[in-house]
Amino acid sequence: MPVPLLVVSTALFLSGAAGLVYQVVWLRMLGLVFGHAVDALTAVLVAFMSGLALGSALGGRLSSRARAPLAIYAWLEAGIAVYALCLPPGLPGLTRVSLTLRDALGLSYEGWSLVQVVLAFLVLLPPTVLMGATLPLVSQALASGGEAPGRRVGALYAVNTWGAVTGTLAAGYFLLPPLGNRVTVWIAAGANLTAAALALTVARRGALAPPSVLSARGEEASSRVAWLIPAAMAVSGAVAMVFEIAWTRALSLLLGSSTYAFTAMLLAVLIGLAMGSAVYAWRWGNRPVGPATLGVIQGGVGLSAAVVLVSFDRLPDLILAALRVSTVPSWVDLVEILVSVAALTMVTLWMGAAFPCAIAAWAPAGTRVGRGVGRLYAANTAGAIVGVLLGGLVLVPTWGIHGSLKMAVAATLMLCGALLVAGPGSIMRRSLPAAAALALALSVTFLPDWDRRLMSSAPAVYAPSYLRAGAGRPLREIVRDQEILFYRDGRSGTVAVTRERGQVFLRINGKIDAGTVVDMPTQIMAAHLPLLAHPAPRAVFILGMGSGMTAGAAARHPVERVDVLEIEPAVIEASRFFRDFHGDVLRDPRVRATIGDGRNFLQASSAAYDVIISEPSNPWMSGLAALFSREFFLLARARLRPGGVMLQWVQSYNLAPEHLKMVVATFREAFPATSIWEPTPGDFLLLGRVDRVPLDARRLRERWETEPRVRADFERLGMGGWAGLLGLFVLGEEDAARLAAGARLNTDDRLPLEFGAPRALYLETSLPNRAMVASFRSADLPALTPESAPLIDQRGNRYWVGVGCLRRGDPAAALAHFERVLQLDPTHTPAAIAAAMAALQLGRPAPALDFAQRALARPPAPPAALFLAGVSAWWLGRGEEAGSYLERASALEPGNAEFRETLRRFRSGTLSR
Repeated sequence: MPVPLLVVSTALFLSGAAGLVYQVVWLRMLGLVFGHAVDALTAVLVAFMSGLALGSALGGRLSSRARAPLAIYAWLEAGIAVYALCLPPGLPGLTRVSLTLRDALGLSYEGWSLVQVVLAFLVLLPPTVLMGATLPLVSQALASGGEAPGRRVGALYAVNTWGAVTGTLAAGYFLLPPLGNRVTVWIAAGANLTAAALALTVARRGALAPPSVLSARGEEASSRVAWLIPAAMAVSGAVAMVFEIAWTRALSLLLGSSTYAFTAMLLAVLIGLAMGSAVYAWRWGNRPVGPATLGVIQGGVGLSAAVVLVSFDRLPDLILAALRVSTVPSWVDLVEILVSVAALTMVTLWMGAAFPCAIAAWAPAGTRVGRGVGRLYAANTAGAIVGVLLGGLVLVPTWGIHGSLKMAVAATLMLCGALLVAGPGSIMRRSLPAAAALALALSVTFLPDWDRRLMSSAPAVYAPSYLRAGAGRPLREIVRDQEILFYRDGRSGTVAVTRERGQVFLRINGKIDAGTVVDMPTQIMAAHLPLLAHPAPRAVFILGMGSGMTAGAAARHPVERVDVLEIEPAVIEASRFFRDFHGDVLRDPRVRATIGDGRNFLQASSAAYDVIISEPSNPWMSGLAALFSREFFLLARARLRPGGVMLQWVQSYNLAPEHLKMVVATFREAFPATSIWEPTPGDFLLLGRVDRVPLDARRLRERWETEPRVRADFERLGMGGWAGLLGLFVLGEEDAARLAAGARLNTDDRLPLEFGAPRALYLETSLPNRAMVASFRSADLPALTPESAPLIDQRGNRYWVGVGCLRRGDPAAALAHFERVLQLDPTHTPAAIAAAMAALQLGRPAPALDFAQRALARPPAPPAALFLAGVSAWWLGRGEEAGSYLERASALEPGNAEFRETLRRFRSGTLSR
């Protein structure tokens, strides 16, 4: 390869790498401004692609007239770099402009969203127009009469796409995680400036020969198919985007929704495109081609996509087999890439060959090759814009992922048939393969749907559980008892409601986000805790509908308004399957559910709230770490009225201890007076205030007595007294400050949580996190007002505090409270029974037996005391005594399944601890 050509190819490689870095980073940065709702992200992507389409068209026109297209290309690269460096500092001003327009025009949330779409176009148009113009200009600069356009342009397209592969790899795995958005943009701008310098050096030395004069053959070929090839490339671009959207959604169900999983999917798409264009340019680039050749390539796209569609539900077992080897992060990254490549590359290889083939079939050689490249690239990108809008906003929400893929396969095969008909030869010779393609397109409609139980099982997320339960069995057998109550491919995710072993679960992209047993206390207390902590709440904002239990609990208080913000409409539909638990809350006139992005809504809203409850899913999921950032918490604080309270749900499982400390430290940036509560073992609730205000236990008691529906919720959780809430307390403000000391902050620019949290997905972190938090505990109770503190020393109240401690899985703290109750009243039977239970949980059977016998000292004998006495005696090796207790307990409560099973195992000699 001549040195000038190598230098320019290097510049184009760097340009492709920088372009993908910008696409990734700008989507992230503008998502923080405009929101992560599908409509907003689609608008940003459409704005990006519109600029590329316009730029390629303008660049094509300019290239055929320019005397020094390579020099112009160099200055375009420099312009991209300058704009990229200026964009991040200007984004806060963009927010101010949008808010000013909202206030001046009196816009609603929806109207303001439209203003943001317009602003996204205006912001992204200049750099993307410059990007779109680069390939036509370089193609024109390197045009050669001795080499066909298909070969030369195909090679350039491949080089540029391999650069995009490198940019994706670098941004997703090596730049954004340690450096953040701004520094990554600086590095990409450096790549643009390097490309500009390389191209300008070659241009000034005149090292490239001028392009040859347009050949008559090229003119004739281009006029013969002047409309068909661009139209075919537009359709191909639209279908390709539908494929990319639907396959990405499908793979996210299997691989999870972490930022690394999405990087792997994008990487697989680009690898296929780069390989396809490179192979075509190398093997067939110099051959004369026509519409029929492009039709064969489209047929390859359609048939390979159909093969993947039919075999896709075999991937879950492949994922489990790979993760059986290891779950270390580097191996998981490799598995995600390999699975994505296996699913997508066969299709994208054919797609990559389409562009150089179209150039060879349509674009003229010589002095106008750049113009042809620009027109075809513009047509293809314009089609892709239609595909983005159609696929993301219409097809997937309406027909589902599987249905959208079938429609894309059918459209590709019909395009294949249309191009084959336009090929050379007799009508019969052209019609037969075209008819075969049409028949295949029609047959696609009969392909069976995927097993919804498999697609909602999240094999990568729950791989350790499936591997333990499977014993080598296919995943289909492991999940066959799962009942699908609801399944919907929504705009932003796939939502399912499943029933398993008597429990009902809400799954989003396969991951369980709510259930009716394990985390139900957390969902309910996420509302009751902040509402009871506030002296007189009137307006409540809840980020995330989920099952609706939190909204239902909030509506049980005498509030005036509950605003619920949910990003996925299908979640609102799915919540009806939990109406028995939330009381059909959406029918409450005080409750208003809005579809949108949480940050964006709070930014646009002028409403003020007494209580804000944020309960997003786990922070390892892509985009959600922005709801745990300092900027978001400060935004929430700005929407609180004086004396307002914010509650943040944080899952301690699959979250490294340093990241848990990071969340607490970041939350405290906005709410210095932060206490930590734990309604369910492993689920922490951060209760944040601006000022330190002690709880008034008298007010808690009053609200308990006057609000029967709140009291009923407590009783449903096994807490028959208001003081049970205080048993969920873990750390006070000073202890939480010590826990967070020295921790890193999660900021919008860096978002270390988004990149660090997925690395703990397969780690058992709940116990270490709970132990770490407990090590900072210096107070058994939250700060109470001096007037109300004596209430806790009343035996009934102290007992319910102990029950709350048992509820959150802290038997040691619970036992201390129960012993205090027994000091106050040695005849308090419930405290003696609960103390026996706590002692057993601590592995102390002798005290447990003593407490149980104290409960049995006063007739009638409580069955629970007999049962605990029997288990304690068995632990102590006193079999005959244990049997007597267990027999009596079962006789008194013959319907108690736990009593019956324990007695059976005792008799059979299989009872274990």
